[in-house]
This record gives sequence, C-alpha cells and structure tokens, in this order.
Amino acid sequence: MEKKERTFPRNTRQIGEPGTGARVFIEDYVYTYLRQLAGDRLTCMRTAVLLGRRDVSAVYIQGALEADMGQERGKWFSNESWSEIFRGVQTWFDGMEVLGWYLSNPGFPVKLTDDLKSLHRKHFPGQETVFFLTDILENEEVFFRQEESGLAPLPGYYIYYEKNEQMQAYISRQHGGLGIEPEGVLTDRAAARFRSTMQEKKEKNSQKKLMTLLYTACTFLVMVILVIGVTLINNYDRMTSMESALYRISESLNGESDWNVDVEQAAQEENRLAAEDAAEEALSEAVTPQAEEVQADAAAVAEEDGAASQENPETAQEGSTEEDAETTAAAEPEHYLVQVGDTLLGICRAKYGGDERLDEICELNGLEDSDKIYAGQTIVLP
Repeated sequence: MEKKERTFPRNTRQIGEPGTGARVFIEDYVYTYLRQLAGDRLTCMRTAVLLGRRDVSAVYIQGALEADMGQERGKWFSNESWSEIFRGVQTWFDGMEVLGWYLSNPGFPVKLTDDLKSLHRKHFPGQETVFFLTDILENEEVFFRQEESGLAPLPGYYIYYEKNEQMQAYISRQHGGLGIEPEGVLTDRAAARFRSTMQEKKEKNSQKKLMTLLYTACTFLVMVILVIGVTLINNYDRMTSMESALYRISESLNGESDWNVDVEQAAQEENRLAAEDAAEEALSEAVTPQAEEVQADAAAVAEEDGAASQENPETAQEGSTEEDAETTAAAEPEHYLVQVGDTLLGICRAKYGGDERLDEICELNGLEDSDKIYAGQTIVLP
C-alpha cells in the first residue's frame, strides 16, 4: 500500500523521548483498551493485533483486536488464528491495515527474547511494523519498531485523542454494550487492584512467618517444660531418698531400730579399730626417740635386781612380780567408749581430775579438735 502524507495530530501526550525517525502515535481509546485487557487477568499473557495507518513520517495505531491464542507461543498466529483475526478486522476495523501486535506478559521484564523476535519476523515481516510489549504489574511498556537490522526499542511515543468511533464500538461490544472509562481512571483501578493483590500476598507471608515463629516458640516451650518436669521428678526422688536416710539416721540416734543398732555397733567397732591403730602408731612414735635411754635404764634396773636377788632371793622375786604387773598395766592403754553427751574435756576431768592431760589424749587418738568426738567412738586414754 502506498504511504500517504499526513499531518501529526494536534491533541497529543508525549511518553518518553520519541527521538528521530518515524514516530509512533497510539489513539487514547486503543491505549486504554490494551491497559484494560492486560489488567483483566494478571496471571495470563494477553495478545492483540494493532491496526491503523502509516505514512512516511509516522505510524498511527487506531485499533486493537484481541487475538486470544492461548499460552503456548508455538501455536500463536496459526492459520485458524489469522482467519479469525481477518474476520474481526472486516467487522470492526474495515479499511485499516495490520501494523503489528501487542503482548502483555505480567511479571516478566519487557525485553525481547529469541522466540518473540522469531514470531514478529515470521508474521509481521514488513518495514516499520511495531511490537508493543508491556508488564502491567511493574507498569513498564516499550514500543519496538522493525528496522533493517531487526526490531529496535523506541525511546518514546505519543498518545493522541480523537473520536475514534470504530474503536469505541468494538470496546462496547467487548464489554457487553457498556462503554469504556477514561485511561486515567482505568489505570488507577488497575494499580489499586495490583496493590491490593500484593498487600494480600504480604499479609499471607507475614501470617505464615508468624505461625512458623509461634510453632517454634511453642515447641521450645514444651521442651523446656518437659526438661523442668523431669528435673523436678528426679529432685523429688532424691529428696525422698534423703528424707528416708535422715529418718533412718534419726532412728539410729534414738535407738529405735534394731537394724540401725547393728549399723551403729559396726561403726563403733570400725572406729575402735581405727583408734587402736592410731594409738599404736602414736606409741611407736613416742617410744622411738627414747629407746636407748629406756634400754639403759632397763639394764641398770636389771643389774640392781640381780644384786638384790642374790642378797634376798624371795624379796627380789616378789618385787619383780609387782613391777612386771605395773609395767604390763602401763604398757596396755585404757579404751573408752564415747557415750551420748560426752565431751573429751569431761572424760579427761572424770578420769584424771583435771584437763592437764587433754592434749595428750588428743595426740594419742590423732584428734586435731578436742570437740570433734561422737557417740559410739572408742578413744584411747593414757
């Protein structure tokens, strides 16, 4: 088709920086319809064919016809699809030519991919055809124009305003006889719907995180309670055992249990044997430094006894017998069983009439503190 000269529309709004070369003008009803088409289903790709006219200096997009071809790009723009598209063009946009196509891909960046390039090159091969790619969620959109080197992004475009009865009729048919709201109102509603969707997702994520935190805290609390319970049970068992042991010891001290009496007697016997060992060790340590002196005295006494025995054998024999008895009595220390209420000082005073030999008793029994004796203990007295 031969290109015709056309003057630029007067009532326009510039988007971005259009730059040099053939400019792209899209009519406001078309632009609003494409925005609405993208916002109806935010989880699906939406496609449309762009229609209008062009001349040597600009491309004028005056119509958009939805081409619902599914979500599989490999089946897009089949022969059946093109047949339906051309029927729609004849019905609603008679006299307009195909200028390119539109794709809404929510949640994906507005960048060309190899399959998009291949689709455009195969189905829209002419020079200066256009491809309009948008992401309604991020409110991003880019026009691409076919040049000799391939599709190239445009730095900007224009939105212009005119009556455009054909597009109004098509929009009314798509909405069941209703008209279309201005682009600004529609954009605000789409943005509000998007913000509401994102807010709901954030709230769900927050609730999920809170539930996870509460579950973790409850699990930790249950574990702490279990540990505390086990500890309390163990402590209760120990306290019960300790109480029983204290009760048995109390019965032992009061003499109310035969079994405890046997235990007490066994303890007394053990203490007595330990005291005897300590006494023997103390006596051996006390005798050792005076061994030579004792031997010398014994030898002298033996000589005197020998002389006396020669002079008076009977007297010597009697004296020897009495001295042997005294020596034997002195060599064997006396043992005392400590009774309830006894003190070492009281024992010393009762035995020797004073406390002069208290230190000797402590040394003989290996006691560092004269107050530390107990009932049933056997001590050695000098």
